[in-house]
Amino acid sequence: MSIQNNKDNMETVAMRVCIVSIFGNTILSLIKLLAGVIAHSGAMVSDAVHSASDVFSSIIVIVGVKLSAQASDKEHPYGHERLECIAALLLANILCLTGIGIGYGAVKNIIAGDYAAGNGSIIGTNLTE
Repeated sequence: MSIQNNKDNMETVAMRVCIVSIFGNTILSLIKLLAGVIAHSGAMVSDAVHSASDVFSSIIVIVGVKLSAQASDKEHPYGHERLECIAALLLANILCLTGIGIGYGAVKNIIAGDYAAGNGSIIGTNLTE
């Protein structure tokens, strides 16, 4: 098997995995959000946000794989493979910010003494009204 065929195969596999991941996490996120709203569970809503961030992560992976698979050109004689690293850094920062946002909402609730289950303020909504 040639190196180019191996790269094409890896790109195809990555795309399939990402598409399945996007589909699964979208369904999962919607179910968790619905369950969180119905049950007034801030933790479940938070988990829905996390699953939604996984969908966004998969989209970044798709873009990174597509861009890094581009052939060498005059401006990039060694190819575009380093774009995978840039996509990984972008992904890491987005996931970190998502975690910080969820953590901030939780700490804010604890400091305010708002221990009622499912107040929903993790994502800036009030599920109890």
